[in-house]
Amino acid sequence: MDLAGLLAWGGVPLVFAAVLLEQGGLPLPAAPVVIAAGALASAGDMRPEQVLLASIVACIIADHAWFLVGRRHGRRVLGRVCRLSLSPDACVRQTDDLIARHGAALLVVAKFIPGLSAVAIPTAAAMGVPYRRFVIFDAAGCAAWSGLYVGAGMIFSHEINRLLEWTSAIGGWSLGLAAALVAAYVGVKIAHRHRLRRLHRLVRITAAETASALERDAGLLIVDARSGLARERDPRSLPRSVVLGDRLPGEVLPADARERTIVTFCTCPSEASAALLAEQLIRAGYSRVRVLTGGEEALDYLTSAAYTSRGSG
Repeated sequence: MDLAGLLAWGGVPLVFAAVLLEQGGLPLPAAPVVIAAGALASAGDMRPEQVLLASIVACIIADHAWFLVGRRHGRRVLGRVCRLSLSPDACVRQTDDLIARHGAALLVVAKFIPGLSAVAIPTAAAMGVPYRRFVIFDAAGCAAWSGLYVGAGMIFSHEINRLLEWTSAIGGWSLGLAAALVAAYVGVKIAHRHRLRRLHRLVRITAAETASALERDAGLLIVDARSGLARERDPRSLPRSVVLGDRLPGEVLPADARERTIVTFCTCPSEASAALLAEQLIRAGYSRVRVLTGGEEALDYLTSAAYTSRGSG
């Protein structure tokens, strides 16, 4: 069955279900469903106000669920969510930095930024954004997201209906092609995650090993890849470290860095930002790169009084 056939069968409830599941975190392409529903509404096959309302309500329900989870479990939930994300590095760093910069207002556009929608709300909730502000900005974001796609479907209804007719002519092959494209995209992302995990296993270094290396190797350098929000929440600095921030590695590393041991560090799930930075450095020709494991525990260990006194002695 093609998309037009699915919408003819499921109608507005199908739009509601697709949006609810996608906004709930499942990798489903709800936007094409809403656009196609808007095109069918323009042709009179569906009622546009019902399509728009179904999409907005589904968004709001899913977003409230995420807000409650974030409020109850705090930033711990981000670790679980981002472990399921296809881009865990962007999941943490991008969300932290954008929320810190724009606050609750980010929720107006969060749904348009890939990888951000599912984590922006629990992040805002964990940061203590008041519920009233969340409701205002989130409702605006839900209306903007739904209105854009329904409106696009209605404005370009002629072209979209021709596309739907074409997909109807080839039948189930259209959904198969769409599924194949989605599967290919997901496959590429999963393959990249596996490469990062393999790299992580090969070049990982513990906090204790890093402490010993700092004593033996005067040239060892730690690159702090934490987000701005993470550093703000915990401003402690690792020994002999430089902060990456929004800059490129070449902008923060010294000229002789290729001959030095570089340890990358973050407190994100599975050390995703640190592993990604290590991959970038290795590709750029830095041969002595390690990934510090342990996150917050490693930070505690390397900034503890016991280590500091041992290092000074």
